Amino acid sequence: MTASETKLILFVDDDPVLIMAYRTRLIQEGYEVQPASDGLEAMRCMALRPPDVIILDLLMPKFNGVEIMGFIRSNPKLKDKPVIVLSSNSIIDSDGEPILETAHRRLIKGLCTPDDMLGAIREVLTEASKA
Repeated sequence: MTASETKLILFVDDDPVLIMAYRTRLIQEGYEVQPASDGLEAMRCMALRPPDVIILDLLMPKFNGVEIMGFIRSNPKLKDKPVIVLSSNSIIDSDGEPILETAHRRLIKGLCTPDDMLGAIREVLTEASKA
């Protein structure tokens, strides 16, 4: 990827160790990674610079993932951005939360590796470029 092609990934999670593990791998692949440790920080980041892909945990302080998905899908500049939900097995299903159906991928934290995430990012970026 050239500098002009570098894709920005907003990684929204309150676990700094998890973010570091994924961030290191994604940077090695040429992506720019903006971490956000809570929902409010994520919304501020998106307002300043819309990312190309959003990786979103559901259980977070200062606005949870469902609330952030509502913010994304109601914002004209963000509504079509790919969102990859990365959360625990017990809450990743969209039952009772129709807004989660708009996520491009849903991955389980305990089963997902940085390489799995990299594959999901590539897939959603390819899909977005065809839309």
